[in-house]
Amino acid sequence: MIWALGLVLLAAPGLQAQETPPPLAPSIVQADARALIEAAEAIDMEEDPAGARAAWQSAYDTVLTLEGVAQTDRAAILNQLGSAIFYAGGREEALGLFREAASVFEAAGPDYLEPLEQALGNVASILGTLGRLDEAEAATRDVLAIRQQLYPEDHVQIARSYFELGSILNARGELNDAIALVERSLRIRETVLEEGHPHIAMTQVSLAAILIRAYRFADAAELSRRAAEQLEASLPPGHPFIGFARSSYAGALNAWGRYEAAEPLLRRILEDRRASLGDAHPQVADTLNNLGVALFGQGRSAEARPLFLTARDIYRNAAGAESVEAARMQMNAADTAFALGQYDDARTEWLDVLGVFDATGTAGPDRIRVLAELAALEALDGNPAQGRDYIANARMLAAAYLPEGHDRRHELAIDEAWISAMDGGTLQVVPQEVHAAMTALSGNLDLADVDSARDMARTRQRAFRRALDIAFAAGDTQTALRYMQMVHATGLALAAEATALRVSSGGAQTADLVRARQDSWRALRLAEENYVRVRSASASPDPQTLAAARDAYEMARTAMSGLSPDGNRAQGLETLTLETVQQMLGAGEHIIAFAFTPAGGVSLRIGQSDLVMDRLAIDRDAAQSALAILRPALEAGAAAGVARPFPADEAHRLYAGVFTPRLTHGLEEEAALFVLADGPYRSIPFPVLLTGEPSRPLDSEAAYAGAPWLIARHAVTTLATLSVLRQRNDGPGSAEPYLIGFGAPVFSGDTGAEPVTLAALTRSASEESGRALSSLAPLPGARAELEELARLFGEDRADIRLGVWATETAVKSADLNRASVLVFATHGLLPGELETVLEPALAFTPPAQPDALDDGLLTASEIAGLRLDADWVVLSACNTFTADGTATAPDRLAQAFLYAGARSLLVSHWTVRDDAAAYLTAQTTRRALAGEARPQAFRGAMLELMRNEAIPGSAHPGVWGPFALIGR
Repeated sequence: MIWALGLVLLAAPGLQAQETPPPLAPSIVQADARALIEAAEAIDMEEDPAGARAAWQSAYDTVLTLEGVAQTDRAAILNQLGSAIFYAGGREEALGLFREAASVFEAAGPDYLEPLEQALGNVASILGTLGRLDEAEAATRDVLAIRQQLYPEDHVQIARSYFELGSILNARGELNDAIALVERSLRIRETVLEEGHPHIAMTQVSLAAILIRAYRFADAAELSRRAAEQLEASLPPGHPFIGFARSSYAGALNAWGRYEAAEPLLRRILEDRRASLGDAHPQVADTLNNLGVALFGQGRSAEARPLFLTARDIYRNAAGAESVEAARMQMNAADTAFALGQYDDARTEWLDVLGVFDATGTAGPDRIRVLAELAALEALDGNPAQGRDYIANARMLAAAYLPEGHDRRHELAIDEAWISAMDGGTLQVVPQEVHAAMTALSGNLDLADVDSARDMARTRQRAFRRALDIAFAAGDTQTALRYMQMVHATGLALAAEATALRVSSGGAQTADLVRARQDSWRALRLAEENYVRVRSASASPDPQTLAAARDAYEMARTAMSGLSPDGNRAQGLETLTLETVQQMLGAGEHIIAFAFTPAGGVSLRIGQSDLVMDRLAIDRDAAQSALAILRPALEAGAAAGVARPFPADEAHRLYAGVFTPRLTHGLEEEAALFVLADGPYRSIPFPVLLTGEPSRPLDSEAAYAGAPWLIARHAVTTLATLSVLRQRNDGPGSAEPYLIGFGAPVFSGDTGAEPVTLAALTRSASEESGRALSSLAPLPGARAELEELARLFGEDRADIRLGVWATETAVKSADLNRASVLVFATHGLLPGELETVLEPALAFTPPAQPDALDDGLLTASEIAGLRLDADWVVLSACNTFTADGTATAPDRLAQAFLYAGARSLLVSHWTVRDDAAAYLTAQTTRRALAGEARPQAFRGAMLELMRNEAIPGSAHPGVWGPFALIGR
């Protein structure tokens, strides 16, 4: 993108410093020729590239027939034709024309330095887009030398040269030097141009693109956002520069891994560009491509693929089959084919891209990427020798184009070892180069900025998972344990790690500073997401709200840096050694950790004295298919009970996929399991899996109760991260058990009504939203649940708010820090279909007059702002952990509570019966207060519920199975 922006600045004649340029090609005096030139000059190349190309081609063809025309004037027309062809997408053709024009001006001598500078500058820019960086840098330095002869240091043309040279260094990966040059260019432009000049904003956009590569995502987003606002204020609606700046902002979000936030903004940009430019404009193709990136990043390859192919076709139609831009978009399309398992299509498309790169001399990062992807494809498709050839070429190019220590070079080191691992038995040890690469890639997952760490980890999952395959191939169990923890650097894990960072930070003052920085970062992220949503809806957000959030974050950073010289050093993800993990386990306790990988998957069982590693016996697609059958049956069974057929085969297939004979050998009966799950398994509670085939059909209460459920053999706890087990030694935060609970809000809806989404509650005015919230079904079992819990704790150790007192205000004003057990017995609501509603929430008694403090919905971001020291938080509500079977966004409530300070959670995977929830929480609490460890207390309560004839249908796993214990 930066190369396109660089040429935009170069080729925008209306923005040149010269107020009244001399007539173009003055030696051309023939009336017909001058009329053609004037007609061509009247066409905006950006708005009508095809028309401009045709007009300048006609003018040039006419000039060639004339006698007495100076060669330099013919070259001037040729230069304009090259610009028009460039805007129409024909970069390779334009390069030849610019070079021809430059040779004429150079031969003409020092009187033609200005046109030489323009033509040679265009040459340098196109060489850069083609990845021919050595040639581009040499040409750019020549242009700088010419401009230094023509202009003083504080001239916009000098600023342009610094900008262009910075662009080349950025492409090389020399980011610090690139940033310094573009910042120098920006300072000159801010000095000599009037405030609000478009070149200032466009330079900010290009600087943002480099900051993205330097992982300064917040700075990049801020710069491009401000640039877009400045351009909107100074240029007419629909101006291409505005679209570039908005796309840059969305691109910063994409690069950050914030694909969900970027998507609606890109859809809005696409709508605007199509309306102003038509469906076939290259800028529409650029937006389709960027939207495809956002979808692909969310795992939506099937949706992304047609966008990439359409974008490719637009560029091909504009610039021909050998368009480099079209090839780049086909490169993205091939990525989606690979992800979808369409290996033949992916191979054909990548090879076609390489053919275009060969024809145009394109090298650099794009070629490196295609070679690396082909290497992976061949390795997975049974051709490791071919894969090794591709990856060797990729690494050779990377050594030439990228500096030592560049993230891409680390990823390629992992890729090369992974291909060897796929070759079957050729890898004896994990190469030191892979250890170094993994350390580098995980080292800047900064837990002080936990959401950013989550997004960055998301972009590195492929490298982490391939490294796990490498460790398995080498038989290195301890390294596999380390890499397994990196794979599991998810939002849920990092939320728990962020809390652990505060606990271990060294005193209350330091913990408060860390929390202030974490909170201010989350507030900044929320403000930015709100800003994006408002912009995506074509409304006008208040930039001051976002600016205030950013100022608060900078203040928190400053406070931390004042604490110690390295107070703002990245607080990276800590991986635990095998010795440390085993010391955390008690007798009869085992960790089951697994992850899907390109080669299938890797599983670990860790006991006090052993570590067993095996391959998963199921791949991600098969697990997803089984889940797609099992989960709907469970959800339906919650209401229908034993009358609903149960897919026992799928429940056993999911169990056997993880619990292989090798993994279960030596696993004693009644052992307590702590499960670190991955992929589709995160959307199913493990207790409902079947350890074997049922001995009889599941067609009665007795058959269900006697089936070989996993919970009948083992206590099961879901882990967010391995490190939470260390907190068990700390004991509960409160001096004595104390219950605080909120539940049974005042709702008046039909108990048989359809679930209410957040969209239904927020799509209308506040009074109507309040009525919609009131229409939720009442929860009679919630009152009984909390009253029974209060009885178990005792009058002096319980504070519960019921009915009209169960309000959002009551939650926010309570001293929650004193609770060892915190219970919410209410509805959990899922995000609705509106773009402006993204957060799950807990529902409370609707206020008479909703306001910012209390609208009846305690959202995930509000939960994260609570200060908790609870040993256990019970979310006795519907859908408090997963929203669907894909596990793409479902655990936001759980993340929020872990971040707020909860050490363990009881959550639900689907709609729960309030009678079942009341029984389970009360019995688990009773057992725990009697001294039973919580995993065993939870298991015992679940087995009791399964056999409780007083609760209709309780033997069906849809009734007793939605609950999951998360934490220690």
